Amino acid sequence: MEKDEYWLWLGTIPGIGNVTALKLLNAFGGDIRVLYEADKKTIAGRHIVSEKQLQSIIYSRNRDRICRAYAQMKEKGIQCLSIVDTHYPDMLKSLHDPPIVLYFLGSIPAPEEWMIALIGARQCSSYGRQVSRMLARGIAASGLTVVSGMARGSDSAAHWGALEEGGRTFAVLGCGVDVCYPRENIDLYTEISRNGGILSEFPPGTKPEGYHFPRRNRLIAALAKGIVVTEAKQKSGTLTTVEHGLDLGKDIFAVPGRIDDALSEGCNQLIRAGAKLVMQPSDILEEFGILAREYKKNNITLDNSEKVVYASICLVPRSADEIAALTGMDVQCIIHCLVRMELKGIIHRVGKNQYVLSI
Repeated sequence: MEKDEYWLWLGTIPGIGNVTALKLLNAFGGDIRVLYEADKKTIAGRHIVSEKQLQSIIYSRNRDRICRAYAQMKEKGIQCLSIVDTHYPDMLKSLHDPPIVLYFLGSIPAPEEWMIALIGARQCSSYGRQVSRMLARGIAASGLTVVSGMARGSDSAAHWGALEEGGRTFAVLGCGVDVCYPRENIDLYTEISRNGGILSEFPPGTKPEGYHFPRRNRLIAALAKGIVVTEAKQKSGTLTTVEHGLDLGKDIFAVPGRIDDALSEGCNQLIRAGAKLVMQPSDILEEFGILAREYKKNNITLDNSEKVVYASICLVPRSADEIAALTGMDVQCIIHCLVRMELKGIIHRVGKNQYVLSI
């Protein structure tokens, strides 16, 4: 068998997790082939695994099955990286249970690559989606890489923001890298694999089970220099990434929100606990001594009325009546301006006749 086939075997033995696999590997001098060939009595003599785990190791040694699984993986363009490979991300080794094998589509983060995690609620507001996209664009414009989980809502907006700026982005999945989850993100999945990579510690074909995502979150935290939360409820999966980040000594950032908004409770709580408040990309970048660069903006001409209306629109949805109250302009005039500005792509409609900036 090829070397990677041995690693595929070790990473897919039922009942053998990362910590146990690493102990077994070290017990046999770090030689994966020696571990594979070791007999039952020799493995048992190391006193690392239970009888049930030992039986699982012996049963898993089916060369035809291993070679077939490896061939199928290669046909899909999937590569695997063992923990002893020189290209394995060093930051993952800071975990107490680093993946013994990392699977990926596209590329893996370069050793010198600075990554910022942008995470938030799946059921995010329009405001949260726009903020995630704006921050990602600013981060990408300054040469940093965005890492997130490709979930619905804030994660997806962050990935798209980085891609729109021509930057690199990585998605860490709670399933196999050959499984696009959620399915509606297939276009995003394809673009990320072309401009960064899709990463997972779960073998190809693994379905997105609920208990996989907390494990996925620790990888996002480990890969990132800093973690930015755009929206989160007080108790949410998003905050498990923050917990992992705190354990690893990462810098934590949070976007403030309204005190009566459930989606802002988690962020406001983080800020109160000491997370750095974020209102623009420079709030993140300056913490690492990086100069913020302006990201691309639409170069569109507005008439005087449109300029007044545009100045009253933000990331919080506003209706024509609310804009009229702020500007003193006639509602019908505002509606005409809104229609023209939407066609120009600088604002867009959300909910029932409410508008936000298109960042």
